[in-house]
Amino acid sequence: MGKRKEYPLLVSAPAAVTSQVPVGTLLHDWPSVLGRITEGERVQVTRNGKVVAVLTAPDPDEVALDELAASGQVAADWRDRQHTLRGLLRTLPARTARAGDDRGSAAVLADREDTDR
Repeated sequence: MGKRKEYPLLVSAPAAVTSQVPVGTLLHDWPSVLGRITEGERVQVTRNGKVVAVLTAPDPDEVALDELAASGQVAADWRDRQHTLRGLLRTLPARTARAGDDRGSAAVLADREDTDR
């Protein structure tokens, strides 16, 4: 078995700048528009003043997962599974901590101290 390629998980923030570009400008000056997208800009494509598309750079995590799926290291239907999980999570009641309860890392550390390993 070959060496596994490392894929750092990145949490990508939404593009900071949003601009609008008419369809005609996109068709005639697409290299410039793609350059702006590559630099992190979010571009709304408009037709008659209405937004008809939004162009952004690909999410690095999704690109990595697609590569892993292509190599067989991740289920090829990972997008469908993610969609199903998100739908399930939306139906579950919100979980909140009671006042005074440990949260986050403190709760994990407390749990580790309470268990025998």
